[in-house]
Amino acid sequence: MEKINVGRKLKLFFIKLARARASTEEISWGAAIGTFISVFPTFGFGMPFVVLLSKFVKFNLIAALSLSVVSNPFTSPFFMILSYKIGSIILGRNIEFNIDNWKDNLSDTGFVLLIGSLIVSGTLSVLAYFLTTFIVKKYRDKKGIK
Repeated sequence: MEKINVGRKLKLFFIKLARARASTEEISWGAAIGTFISVFPTFGFGMPFVVLLSKFVKFNLIAALSLSVVSNPFTSPFFMILSYKIGSIILGRNIEFNIDNWKDNLSDTGFVLLIGSLIVSGTLSVLAYFLTTFIVKKYRDKKGIK
C-alpha cells in the first residue's frame, strides 16, 4: 500500500495552480471562493454553486472546485461545531449543541450557526486568498512566469 504524502500533494497542487494561464488574482479568488463555499454549510451543493457563480464572477474555476472539497464527511462536523461555538460567542447565546436542542430551538441554533459559519468561512477564505497569492507569486517569480 502506498503512503500518502499530504505535503507533497499540496505542493504539487499549488505548482499546478501557479502554472495555470489565469492571473494570480483569478487563482487567488478561486481559492478564496472555493474555501468559503466548502466551509460554509452548503450541504452538498458547493460544487454546483461554484460553477453557477463562475458565470457571474471571474475567478479560476479549477482552484475554486479543487478547494470546494476541503469540507467533507470527515471535516464537516469540525467546521459545524466551530461555527456554532463562534456564533454562540458572537451572539452571546449559550445553547447546548446537541440533536434534541436543534429540534427544539431550530430558529435560534440555525441563526447562531449561520453567523458563525459566515465568520469562519470568511476568515478561512481570506487566509486562502492571501496564502494562494503568496505561493503563486513566489513560484512564478522563481520560475520567471508572468
